[in-house]
Amino acid sequence: MRDHHSVIVALLFLLLQAAAVPARCQAPPPGPPDAGPPGTPPVKKSLGDRNDRRLFQRFVEDAAVSSGGWAEMQYRYDNLPGGKDHFIGPLVAFKVVKDVEAGLRFGWLDVRPDTGPNGSGLSDLDLYAKYRFPGGAARTAVGALVKIPTADETKGLGTGKRDAELFAAWRADLEAVSITANAGFRFNGDPDAPLPHTNDTLLFGGGVLLPASPRLTIVIEGSYETNRIEGAADDGRLTLGVQSRGRRGRGGLRGAVAIPLKDGAPDSELIAGAFLTY
Repeated sequence: MRDHHSVIVALLFLLLQAAAVPARCQAPPPGPPDAGPPGTPPVKKSLGDRNDRRLFQRFVEDAAVSSGGWAEMQYRYDNLPGGKDHFIGPLVAFKVVKDVEAGLRFGWLDVRPDTGPNGSGLSDLDLYAKYRFPGGAARTAVGALVKIPTADETKGLGTGKRDAELFAAWRADLEAVSITANAGFRFNGDPDAPLPHTNDTLLFGGGVLLPASPRLTIVIEGSYETNRIEGAADDGRLTLGVQSRGRRGRGGLRGAVAIPLKDGAPDSELIAGAFLTY
């Protein structure tokens, strides 16, 4: 994490600046709020765009469902105790029918351990689907994810075994903030020797998404997973990020840094992405 103090400080400064955006960025024109013709009830503000304000670590395990589709090219850099990892690839999500979202993510992974040979190639492929129960501002969802072992385990890119995950999520889109929570159980395939044995894991997480303006969202997210590798430590991270939409509202940029809370997490992590909604 020493290598990225400046990145973390810069992002924290950006978060503080975004939080200080004047209230006029969100205020309606002068006059009574939601006023209409005499005798008509106030018009409620639409929260539909909240579905396209998303988490970073638990994008899948969230009760948000894309309003149409989401396509993001994402880059991740992990500074690990024993080396460094680079990942770049697409994250795709789309609404199948009302309250049902499906998607996939995969990419190119480059592993550079401090000792031993480097390895690079295709990552594993994640496929998921989730259903969100009907409701109001607070919604609950359940879903499943399957990891297809497309990565080459001989290069240290994966385990070569299929994983499966079941999860539940809750999200409340309030007027000034969105609050999320998620929990899940992951069945991790046990790889062949000489790779170490794996454990099935529990996942927990939660986050706060603050719409600082109609185009800017601040994301504060905590995530935790018990140790996947036998003898390793649990993975806990605090992720601080921002999401900015373009003027036309059809896409934008996202960026975040993750700070380790447990020894099993990377010493530091950088996430950057460009997304398109449709």
